[in-house]
Amino acid sequence: IMIENLGWISTVLVLLGYILNSNEKPRHAMIAWIIGDTGWIVYDYLINNFSHLTLSVVIIAINMYGIYRLQIKE
Repeated sequence: IMIENLGWISTVLVLLGYILNSNEKPRHAMIAWIIGDTGWIVYDYLINNFSHLTLSVVIIAINMYGIYRLQIKE
């Protein structure tokens, strides 16, 4: 049940990221996405779902780049 809870928590965090992004809070959205996708990486590793794990790693990298770009604009 702990693994299932991790999946749901990760889902909620990713959805929160979409809500934050739609409310023009991109930095907060990216942080929520990074935390949510980190949860997905652990979850995917535990269930041997390496295609989705790879997707989460790439999404984290994209969000880190996005945060970097936001900092340059400030």
